[in-house]
Amino acid sequence: MQTYYDSAAKKGRLSLSINQNLLDRLEPYKHQVNISAQAEQLLARLIEDLENRSWAERNAKALEAHGMDISNTGLAGTEFDRI
Repeated sequence: MQTYYDSAAKKGRLSLSINQNLLDRLEPYKHQVNISAQAEQLLARLIEDLENRSWAERNAKALEAHGMDISNTGLAGTEFDRI
């Protein structure tokens, strides 16, 4: 997976409250799972999704206008239409 954050940056601390049932079920696998690394990957994906959504919201009008242009003129222009 490509990371979109500085994976070599200094580590910070975060206090979490996790469902006890999940923690109990994870117990037998603790030696197989790096929970910190998994949390970093999850947070990186979450941030990427939020940033993408924010970008789409900020650019919604331009995206809509571009879509209208494509529907009016075709993707590459009418000179390339094969139908």
